[in-house]
Amino acid sequence: MEAVGRRPSGIPVVNWDIVFQQLWNGLLNGSIYVIFAAGLSLVFGVMRVINMAHGELTMLGAMLLFTVTSGLGLGYFTGAALVVILMALAGFLVNRVTVRPFLGHSELVVILSTVALSFMLLNGSLVVWGSEPKGVDEPFNEIVKVGGVYVTTAGMLLVGVCFTAVLGLYLMLTHTKLGKKTRATGQNLLGARLIGINTTAVYDTTLIVASGLAALAGVLIVLVSAASPNLGQPLLITGFAVVIVAGMGNVAGAVAVGLFLGVTEALFGQFISTYYRQGYLYVVMIIVLLLRPQGLFGRR
Repeated sequence: MEAVGRRPSGIPVVNWDIVFQQLWNGLLNGSIYVIFAAGLSLVFGVMRVINMAHGELTMLGAMLLFTVTSGLGLGYFTGAALVVILMALAGFLVNRVTVRPFLGHSELVVILSTVALSFMLLNGSLVVWGSEPKGVDEPFNEIVKVGGVYVTTAGMLLVGVCFTAVLGLYLMLTHTKLGKKTRATGQNLLGARLIGINTTAVYDTTLIVASGLAALAGVLIVLVSAASPNLGQPLLITGFAVVIVAGMGNVAGAVAVGLFLGVTEALFGQFISTYYRQGYLYVVMIIVLLLRPQGLFGRR
């Protein structure tokens, strides 16, 4: 089916059902981008660290969900909750083993440390699970037609959880003592220490939250796609595009840009070409860097 036809007079006719279908598909992709990029942006905004292993944490979330549902017989919700909690706690180890020991060194050293962790997780996952995609049994396979748009219950769950998680992160950062300490540490590390904030605990918490968000993205991906040890790296590249366009460390901007890029990427694939859909993200990123190097929502 073509999205654009022509009347006898030659005037283009847009098939709005296809347009709205792609808007929905883009919202699904954008929701994943939002959760993933929010964690990536949070770590940089607070710790000034680029976590190159963030994609593999999402991959582990998806693969562990496959294991606990197929191997232990847990249901989707129970398995997803268990995986997110375990991966959030693993964020503490990520900080203490691969980030904190190198914070006094150059940024490149920290990046290389997280790159090493990324390769370790990827290769370990390939050994344990192999390279073939794994399907996760989930009870949400109902398809509902809304107007001319086909919507799945799994997709509705994905979007609902995404916005709930983003709202929870916003409330935590703006309405709790922990959130205020986190923002203060990100704005001025020395000043935060001088007024008695335990910045080590803040860093631990930041990576716990970010790792939990990464795992949440992983357990949501399996609602619309298969789990695979190879899903982390492509998602990391897309996540960086979102964070760079929004402005490094701007979590709210990452949410807005993630949704925007998800929707426009789907429309680009429908009306122009699916082959260059990934390239579209890079073009947007380059244009933003040329016109506004600090990102759309970043400060000079």
